[in-house]
Amino acid sequence: MTSYGTRVSRIASGKLGPSAIGAGLFVAFAPIHLWVTEEVSAAIAALTLALIAGTYIGFGASDGSVRVFWLEPGVAAFYTGGALAGLLWTPLALPLGLAAHAAWDILHHNGAFGAPVPRWYIPSCVVFDLPAAAFLLLLYRP
Repeated sequence: MTSYGTRVSRIASGKLGPSAIGAGLFVAFAPIHLWVTEEVSAAIAALTLALIAGTYIGFGASDGSVRVFWLEPGVAAFYTGGALAGLLWTPLALPLGLAAHAAWDILHHNGAFGAPVPRWYIPSCVVFDLPAAAFLLLLYRP
């Protein structure tokens, strides 16, 4: 019998696994925004974007390169600023931040740019970020 950790690892490392994780997260994320006020929805989306930003601090610190160490937290600050703008200025900043995160992950593809990230991270994030960005853009449109 396999352990829970082994099964999760197998799902995350399979061809569809990372995409399925991203899609599953989106399916869990989207309905919540339909059940709460726009203000609460924006707070949830801002928290999501800020949590995403935090992963880049860890990626930058684990790389060992001084340039990457400062690059990744700089990007984290950008996403955190987007989350703050979504709360204080307009919630439309939140889907833009999620779309920017998808673009940043695509730049990391094949390890050509920035800190190395786990193989499963890029497809799961892109599959979550782009539908979430489109969903929130429709939800927050004036």
